[in-house]
Amino acid sequence: MMKKTLIAMAAVSLLLCVVLLTSCQENTLKGTYRFNEGGNCSEVTFQEDGSFVFTFSPISSYLGVGTFTLKGDKVVLETSDGMNRYVFRITEDGIEFVADESSEFRWYGEFTDGSLFEKCLP
Repeated sequence: MMKKTLIAMAAVSLLLCVVLLTSCQENTLKGTYRFNEGGNCSEVTFQEDGSFVFTFSPISSYLGVGTFTLKGDKVVLETSDGMNRYVFRITEDGIEFVADESSEFRWYGEFTDGSLFEKCLP
């Protein structure tokens, strides 16, 4: 009986660790990430409710809004109009744009494949 109880407790502990690690990864993604090169600034802000706002360029009238999902080491942004998809690889330094998995429209944004968007301080 004691052995079964210990195994059950170990299983619950392991499950709790997995849940905590997953929520930590998601919590670290929340916030604003900025790419700023040559005076042309692009920003992606991830909200706690799973939505995002993507400002491509100061001269663009298009504002990308929609929902994001985590898929392995990537975050996938789908615009609410269903017309655009943007993919970023999550790194220790921020998020890197993945051009070949993203829509080609960049709305005057200067970022290219591999461009790093660094997390802004709160």
